[in-house]
Amino acid sequence: MFSCKLCDAHQAKISEHKDAKSGEILSIAFCQSCGLVQQTEIASDEALKIYYSHHYRTDYKNTYKPKLRYVFRAGNAALKRLEFLQRVISKPEAKSLIDIGAGGGEFVYLAQKSGFLARGIEPNQGYSEYARDEYGARVDTLMLDTLENASADVVTLFHVFEHMAKPLETMRKISDILTKDGYLFIEVPNILQADASPHNIFFKAHLFYYSRYTLEAAAAPFFETLLVEDGGNLKMLFRKKSVALPAVVSQNSEAVIQTQLRLHHKGWIEYLFKAGGALKLFRRIVQSRQESTLADPSAKALLDRLFLQ
Repeated sequence: MFSCKLCDAHQAKISEHKDAKSGEILSIAFCQSCGLVQQTEIASDEALKIYYSHHYRTDYKNTYKPKLRYVFRAGNAALKRLEFLQRVISKPEAKSLIDIGAGGGEFVYLAQKSGFLARGIEPNQGYSEYARDEYGARVDTLMLDTLENASADVVTLFHVFEHMAKPLETMRKISDILTKDGYLFIEVPNILQADASPHNIFFKAHLFYYSRYTLEAAAAPFFETLLVEDGGNLKMLFRKKSVALPAVVSQNSEAVIQTQLRLHHKGWIEYLFKAGGALKLFRRIVQSRQESTLADPSAKALLDRLFLQ
């Protein structure tokens, strides 16, 4: 029997969708109580650990270390994330930051240059080694459960939380990692997003598909919401509560209704003509031209140039 991994309810609409990468059929459940969209079959903790340590980066990037064009994209994304974060943390000096799922270390390196005492963890050996060798960044080859309590003022997760099999347990662990009044910054794909290609929504590595409602519900027992940006990918900044509440997620009819409407209207006509999808091809051409002319001698030099622009 299906049981929602967020609210523990048993009522869901279940449908089959193709993995956007492999074409594999995925069983997807839409919880009728809290609105969370999730895979019905989730691998064991040990299987997930092995997958993210050894296979995920090659499955989705076709490489064991980031290529220069990926560094260019990651660097630009990191700068936008730092701008979002600094709307609240205007003086990052002396604030310790841990980036969970740090990849090649681009965000950690640029956060350091911005004043944070930044480090990261990344389960993939190739990417974490790259961060250390290329940027001199402290990105350890570790999993979340190895981090000590009260070891960071800020925790960041960029396109990582949707891969974590136990949302409430993960939020509790992050709350423990943070110091008093610490900050949590999460970015995930947004199931309510209109300008995402209907072909590019479901992936076997994405266990959950969050909206602002369900991400806030997962965080609410431990965090208060400070900032939300959900025009594209979903960005949310939280602050740790002084006292955690029981990790119970109640029914949310608004989340269910909004998610149901969004899933119903997702389609090529809306994407291409209402949400600007037709312009994405042009943007990709421009991006490809920029990436083809990259002349930086190293990834570090590229990030340094982007930081100074």
